[in-house]
Amino acid sequence: MRLSGKIALVTGGTSGIGEGIARRFGAEGATVVLTGRRADLGDQIAKEIGAATFVPGDLTSPETRHALVAAVEAHGGLDVLVNNAAAFGDTLTDQVTDDEFDRIVGLNFRAAYLVTRDVVPYLIRKPGGRIVNISSIGVTRAWPGASVYNASKAALESLTQTWAHEYGPYGLTANALTLPIVDAPMSLAAREHVDLEAIPSRRIGTVADVADMAVFLAGDESGYLNGARIPLDGGQTA
Repeated sequence: MRLSGKIALVTGGTSGIGEGIARRFGAEGATVVLTGRRADLGDQIAKEIGAATFVPGDLTSPETRHALVAAVEAHGGLDVLVNNAAAFGDTLTDQVTDDEFDRIVGLNFRAAYLVTRDVVPYLIRKPGGRIVNISSIGVTRAWPGASVYNASKAALESLTQTWAHEYGPYGLTANALTLPIVDAPMSLAAREHVDLEAIPSRRIGTVADVADMAVFLAGDESGYLNGARIPLDGGQTA
């Protein structure tokens, strides 16, 4: 098992991509800490993974982040952080409300930043720490109505490079997976607009595709890959 003995924290782990990554990490031998707002789903997923702990709550809340740190402490440390939790928007810039702006930036950028700030001391206690940030091809392939979302993901990619420089000397790597529309609940409404002819691989990406790459980035084989923006998009941005 490729992640045997590792402790991994996956944010937004109660559905879609986050759930898929959490389950795959567990199958690869990792002990998983997952977060989410749905306590019923989180408890069930943690139970099915086995070696897992669910921390319910909103990552924009300091109380939830404190609970995450307590869970990491209880497990004796942390090897892998996956910043996956995200909020989306479909509103033209001139119609974006302050609340929508704060909701998207608050989760996609601010929460990811603060969670990382709080747990990176555990990631650098020993060589081999990993940060995997889930981003979007929208950073370079924009579309109308996603101004706040795309900008928040661009900020996350900037953090990816900064963290690679700040913590690379400790043996930590930070990389970003840039995703298109994936066959996951968050993308249900958008899937019908996907033109498969525009995708060289002629299919929509799956949660399993993302989980496979996340395992690689979390494992020992990716140790010299650092600060990278990796398009996992079937060739859409080629």
